[in-house]
Amino acid sequence: MHMQKLYYLFICVVLMLGTASCHKDEPKPEEKPQDRTILIYAVASNNLQSYLVSDKKEMIDAAPSVKGLGKNVRVLLYNVASKNSAEATLSELRQNATGTWDFETVRSYGRDVFSTDPKRMTQVFNDVREISPSQNYGLIFWSHGTGWIPNFSDHTVPEPAGRKRSFGTDTFGSATDYCDIHELADAIPDRMFDYIWFDACYMMGIEVAYQLRDKCNFVAGYPTEDWNPGMNYDSTLPMLATADLAGAADSFFHYYYDSDMSVTVTVARTEGLGKLAEAAAAIYAAGERPQTSVGMQNYSRLMYGLYDFGQFTRAYLDGNGDNDSALEEEFQNALSDILVYARCSETDFNGRDSYDPEIYSGFSCHFPNSTNTSREEYYKKLDWAQATHP
Repeated sequence: MHMQKLYYLFICVVLMLGTASCHKDEPKPEEKPQDRTILIYAVASNNLQSYLVSDKKEMIDAAPSVKGLGKNVRVLLYNVASKNSAEATLSELRQNATGTWDFETVRSYGRDVFSTDPKRMTQVFNDVREISPSQNYGLIFWSHGTGWIPNFSDHTVPEPAGRKRSFGTDTFGSATDYCDIHELADAIPDRMFDYIWFDACYMMGIEVAYQLRDKCNFVAGYPTEDWNPGMNYDSTLPMLATADLAGAADSFFHYYYDSDMSVTVTVARTEGLGKLAEAAAAIYAAGERPQTSVGMQNYSRLMYGLYDFGQFTRAYLDGNGDNDSALEEEFQNALSDILVYARCSETDFNGRDSYDPEIYSGFSCHFPNSTNTSREEYYKKLDWAQATHP
């Protein structure tokens, strides 16, 4: 009887050890990535710094309305707060134990690299993927902008460096830096972001959109200036969290239009930009370049004009009769296919009724000239110029 008990005890021990061993070897369930992360890349080390403070408050106010925020949706803000900031920060919109929402710093960066330097952008994008693995990412660029027009920055922080437009204006000490559009495209990983929204002036040019065609599925922004407050994040952030870009664009449009203020906004698919380039190239090859930009819808108050892309392209066919109607129809179809949302006010930023919504194509474009300035030479090397004026 005693031996029988010992035998049963031995069997139980073996079974227990076997069960424990099997349990130990079981793979841990993989953590499910977040559904979406939104990154706001804000360069406010310029005269816009007070507006970023306001926009951050709008984001905080919107937090309770962002479905799944803190669970399957995350909002990250890369922020250069002012010209005198000793560091840049990456922070997350989080809810504390008392239920209050605020931005909490998750990573800090030295000012030895400008935030408009592609190296810093790449670093931040990599950090975002590490900190917040997600199935989908949205990117909002927040700062000044000049569209395709370059500033030829070398991104060198001058000595002493210890504490130290196209897109962005980063001022630190006595130096100001910018990121040209080809550099911006190089810094963005292919297809990391399903959408890129420029909350900055002049960035919705056809040249910019085409340069980013392999970077995202949708691009959004304004071919004109936008008012200093920028996007109304208290209303748009919940829509951006679900990638309702048309809804966010409509909210942005009415935020200004209903207050009798000038506004333009466009959301476009990048798929189809290749077809649009082919259609435009066919018109440029068949027609004759307009002799003047006089009478064209100009969206710029810069030294360089930024004209309505559709109007400029169709002007190549003026006076050519009906033979080119098929080319124009193909162009219009290609343009319509990529537009998700495109609206403009009648009032321009000088307070005059000079915008015609019927002309508004959603994009601006450059009127190339024959001068050999450094900017004209730069333009000829952009992907859009190479594709449409080979």
